[in-house]
Amino acid sequence: MSRIRIGVPIVTFGLAASFGLTAGAATHGARDPALLTGAALSGDTGLRLLVADNPPFVLDVDAGRVSPVVGVPAMKRGKTVSVVGVGGRAAALVAHSVWQRADTYAVRGRGARVSQLGTGTNVWPAADGRGVLVQSIVGSRCMLRQMGLDGRQIRAPRVFPCATVSDPAGGSLGLVVGRTRVLNPRTAELVLQTRRGIWAVAGTKLILAGPENFTLLDGKTRSAKQLRWPSSAGLDQPAVDPRGRFVALAFAVPSWPMRTLPPGWKGSGGFQVLDVWLLDTKTGTLSHVPGMPAFVALKRTSMAWTDDGRLVVLGESNGDNVVAVWRPGQRRLALKTVQLPERTGGSDSFAILR
Repeated sequence: MSRIRIGVPIVTFGLAASFGLTAGAATHGARDPALLTGAALSGDTGLRLLVADNPPFVLDVDAGRVSPVVGVPAMKRGKTVSVVGVGGRAAALVAHSVWQRADTYAVRGRGARVSQLGTGTNVWPAADGRGVLVQSIVGSRCMLRQMGLDGRQIRAPRVFPCATVSDPAGGSLGLVVGRTRVLNPRTAELVLQTRRGIWAVAGTKLILAGPENFTLLDGKTRSAKQLRWPSSAGLDQPAVDPRGRFVALAFAVPSWPMRTLPPGWKGSGGFQVLDVWLLDTKTGTLSHVPGMPAFVALKRTSMAWTDDGRLVVLGESNGDNVVAVWRPGQRRLALKTVQLPERTGGSDSFAILR
């Protein structure tokens, strides 16, 4: 992959590989995978990332400093810890000890203020971005309650159909259950049902996954647009802009065949590829995120949006922990290496604190 230098320092985490994303892939302008490249991330980004780990920690991107989350008690060894972003500026922390029980916390602000949310099984951001929906299991039934980020209960628990962690948040439409139904979280009434599985929801727009194409469906008008998948790699976890316009569509190759290591390779283990495309739900258009597809460690790489419209990637490339920041329309990623502890929480998730 060629790189143009325009008086800005270039940061390179590896070099281009002379392979297409898949042999004979029918993609939109398929590029060869490479390790992450871009301009150096500098200046005051204001980014603080709550990172899933046991115990969880906050990364101050500008200072390159890691600090503990004060107010979250020490967790038993073996707990699975995950982070759910709320509105691009706060987070819910979920610490599972057994399948049907987890301790949940809200974390907000640059100071990472912590409030207890009680126990539950799953947490999703509420449509207003100022609270969360917490699911718990009582006997054989699921209950749903809404909590504020200050730990106060907004709506008392009520019986609600069971959702799973793989069900995405339902944007402003409601809560997705069973991948094909969107329900009103207040009444449990059906808002809409789809034939294809719902992969992501941005505002009132749904992305329905199919084998060769996907559907961008307006949940209010029911108008639909068919688009071909831009990548032939497997579907991975998308990231939705909290303002409801953009969705970062992620695709992954968990094992990329390479007979020899490329020169300068510092990483260990096999090669894995992440490919990210930006879907503009307003125009229905797709564009390739700069620097993609990229060689990364998939289990240590994920994405999140800030409330002011920046896509942030925290991951591992060529043995380095790296933060990549990009705003739609920019020609390059901005990259910075950071020092992180070895993560043992069982999740690669993180969220933005602002």
